[in-house]
Amino acid sequence: MMSTEWLWGIGLLILPIAMAYALMRNRKRSGAEKQLTEAATKANYRAEERKETGRPVPGAGERAQPMPD
Repeated sequence: MMSTEWLWGIGLLILPIAMAYALMRNRKRSGAEKQLTEAATKANYRAEERKETGRPVPGAGERAQPMPD
């Protein structure tokens, strides 16, 4: 069985490597991919707000509906 110190040492080596890999991978995104991500994020926020309030939230491509009295 490995000692705790060895596991911490291995973890401290793997974590920065994984973080560097993620940063390098995300830097290669094109402008279109970034816009797609941004649009999907906004759609998710609108859907969550709609679910919480029960009424539509105006967003990209949607028209605001008048509130009934």
